[in-house]
Amino acid sequence: MEKTRCTHDVGCKSNPHVASLNHNVSLKKGFDPELMFVECHKCGRPLIWNQGEASQIIEQSGIDTKKLDAQCLILAEGCPQCAPSEGGYMVRVVRLREDGYKDIKEQGH
Repeated sequence: MEKTRCTHDVGCKSNPHVASLNHNVSLKKGFDPELMFVECHKCGRPLIWNQGEASQIIEQSGIDTKKLDAQCLILAEGCPQCAPSEGGYMVRVVRLREDGYKDIKEQGH
């Protein structure tokens, strides 16, 4: 299971690592990662990211946007509200299913 580190600040508004990357992401045909829901896996709070950050996470993970759909979401392993002392949070891309969710990478995508 591949994870990417998210270093959002208290307001979940900026990610220095992502900000340093090229924000001119050319989307291949497929689901727009910016439409993905992002939430904290620990407390369930929705997280607000800047435009382009979800696309960067998907690009860094190597997941093809053609394999994404409306049942996919990004889960952070903590957030500034429930784990403020941690600072950086691991994130993963999952697909919702009737029996819970499965990591996209585990599904062979």
